[in-house]
Amino acid sequence: MQIQLFRTRNVERKMLEEVASCLHKVFSANVEIVDHYIEPPIDIFDDKRMQYLADAFVYHVYRYRNFVSIAIILAEFDAYVKGLNFVFGLAIPHLKTAAVFLPRLAVAASGIVFIERVKKEVIHELGHILGLKHCFKRECVMSFSNSVAEVDSKTMKFCRKCTKLLEKQGYKVDQEYTLT
Repeated sequence: MQIQLFRTRNVERKMLEEVASCLHKVFSANVEIVDHYIEPPIDIFDDKRMQYLADAFVYHVYRYRNFVSIAIILAEFDAYVKGLNFVFGLAIPHLKTAAVFLPRLAVAASGIVFIERVKKEVIHELGHILGLKHCFKRECVMSFSNSVAEVDSKTMKFCRKCTKLLEKQGYKVDQEYTLT
């Protein structure tokens, strides 16, 4: 599996290095950290909400990826999709592209907690790209999170059912990242 990690201007490279290391461990993925920034187009910003439209941003990022890799971007701004107040992240599987939005993950978080939240959401969005839906098992990384408390309550691991679905599609998950 090939993954390109992108960032917006104010996301530290160290964060991408942490995420890249995690993705390599979970999936034995080859992860490339792309050194140029991707900024959101101004026309996807909603002045009333003070948020960016998440799906429009993912489509924007899609234009930058090479077509061999999956693209994931870490963005320093808040985003939403129609019908929801906000999203922590969004994947568009047919584009093999996803974004994780950092501000809400940083709420009341020390460095380690913040990084763990980001890793969980990146793994979650990658799971969607690889064909997984939301999981009803609360500990599974694929469970839906509507608050940082819910992000904190799940693990970075896939449940057995989600692991089997990934393996059925040819993706190997390290045993350390499978719930027992």
